[in-house]
Amino acid sequence: MRLDPSLKVFPAHEYKGRSHSTIGQELAENPRLQKKDRDAFIEMMQTLNLTMPAHVTEALRTNMTGGKTVAQMLSEAAAIVPFMSLAELNSCLELRRNDLILLDVRERDAFEEGHVPGARLLPRGQLELRVNQELTDPPKRILVYCEFGRISTLATATLRQMGFRGAVALDGGMKAWREAGYPLASGKES
Repeated sequence: MRLDPSLKVFPAHEYKGRSHSTIGQELAENPRLQKKDRDAFIEMMQTLNLTMPAHVTEALRTNMTGGKTVAQMLSEAAAIVPFMSLAELNSCLELRRNDLILLDVRERDAFEEGHVPGARLLPRGQLELRVNQELTDPPKRILVYCEFGRISTLATATLRQMGFRGAVALDGGMKAWREAGYPLASGKES
């Protein structure tokens, strides 16, 4: 409250579309600075009923442990994972190549609603636990996909770390596959 009113303030988060303000602007416009009485300020702050900021759990976890953010994990995985294009996968299907295992790592309901023809279901949450029963030929080429291509990138990185060196991720995921008009199957695995 005693700082120079022309002093610039740069918030470390989105702030009403502004990159900065000044102490003077904050004193004049910020409702949290309008209460001069300590008890009134405390009461106002306790009754704000603010929603939890987006990504706060990730930010807290990362800051407290020095752990990685999801963006960092995705970036690292994408750097080591090879990707297959939608057109290349479609070509493999048209040629009826059987040297490629198609692995859908979404949940069952999404899989049954629509999947790449010939795909197997192995939800990402069960990957490490079921991989040895489901993927018995480690050298075989495996195409992994999810809805948007993020979870499958992480799953592919995991498979490669587990010794499945032929694992690749589908670039763009099922959303891109559907939007491109490529063939879909529905229902349970065939």
